[in-house]
Amino acid sequence: MGSVTTPRLITADDLSLRPPLDDDTQLVAELMGVPITAERPAQIVRMWREHWDEHGYGTWIITDAAGRRLGFVGLRTHPDFIRVTIRVTEGEGGDDLATRALRLVVAHALEWLPDLPLRIRIAPDDVATRLVAQAAGMAHAPDLDHTVDGDEWQVLELPYVRIADRVPARAREAMLAMWVEVNDSGGAVGFAPGAGQDDVAEVLDGYIARLAEGRTVCVALNSPLGELLGFGFVARSTGATVAHTANLERIMTDPARRGTNHGALLVAGLHRAAREMGVELVTLDYRGGTGLGEFYTRYGYTEVGRIPGGVRVAPGDDRDGVIMARSL
Repeated sequence: MGSVTTPRLITADDLSLRPPLDDDTQLVAELMGVPITAERPAQIVRMWREHWDEHGYGTWIITDAAGRRLGFVGLRTHPDFIRVTIRVTEGEGGDDLATRALRLVVAHALEWLPDLPLRIRIAPDDVATRLVAQAAGMAHAPDLDHTVDGDEWQVLELPYVRIADRVPARAREAMLAMWVEVNDSGGAVGFAPGAGQDDVAEVLDGYIARLAEGRTVCVALNSPLGELLGFGFVARSTGATVAHTANLERIMTDPARRGTNHGALLVAGLHRAAREMGVELVTLDYRGGTGLGEFYTRYGYTEVGRIPGGVRVAPGDDRDGVIMARSL
C-alpha cells in the first residue's frame, strides 16, 4: 500500500476548516479587538504557519459556504499532549458553530494525528467553552487541573482509542453489558429486541476468539478515566484479491451518552486501526430504517448495495440490509 497523506482540509456540509494564510491576520485582529496594524495578530498567524510547516497540523481557520472567516480551532503540540484552543466571532449561533467545528477537528485528530491526549484548559467559570468541549466528546480530567500565576484552570480531555488483539476478562464484561444495553435500547447491533445476554455473549466470544488469528482487531473508545464509551471490530477480508479491504462490524456506543460525538470518534478510531493494518477500502452494513445511512454518509461512505427485506427484526417487520463503502 502506498503512503497516505494526512488531509489538510476538513469539510462538512456548510463548514470548511483550512490551514491559515497570511491574510488571516484580519480575523485574528477582530477576535483580539485590536487594529489590523497591530503587531500581535501577524505574529500569531506566523506562529500558526510555522507550526503547520513543522508538524503537518495546527490551527484551522473556520469558514462558511461563502468563504467568510468565522473563527479558528487550534491544535498545538506539547511533549506529552496536544493542546486545543477555539475562538469564534461574536454573533448568533456562535456556540453551535464552535461545537460543530470542534467536533470535526477532534475526530480528525483521533484518526490522523500523533497518538497523544487532546486537552483543552478552561477557567472554572467559562461555562460556554466547557459545554462546547463536552459536546465534542471531551470530559473533565480533575487530576490535570492546575494553577498558573494565580489563575485556576480546569482541563478537559478527549476520549482515547485502544486498538487491541486481545480482550481481558474485565473489558469483556464491559463490552457485553454495553452490547446488551444498546440492543435493549433499540440499537441495530445484530439481534432482535430482547435478546438474552447468553446469545450476545456467544457472538462476542466468537469475535474475541478471532482476534488471535490476526485478521481482526477490536477498537475501543475509552474515557480519560478508562470507562468504555464504545467499540467495534475491523475484520480484514481473506483472499489475495480482497486483502486490501476490511469490514467494520458491531459498531456501538454507550446509549446513555448520546449527543457527545462518540459515534464520530469511534468511526475515526476504526479508520485509524484499518489504515494501520494496511487496509485501503472499508465496508460496513446496517439495518434499514435506523437513520444510520445519513450518519455514515457524513463520514465519506456511499451506499453500494441493498437487500430488500434482508433483515427480519420481528414477524412482519422486515428491513433492508444496506451495504456502504469508502476509501481510506
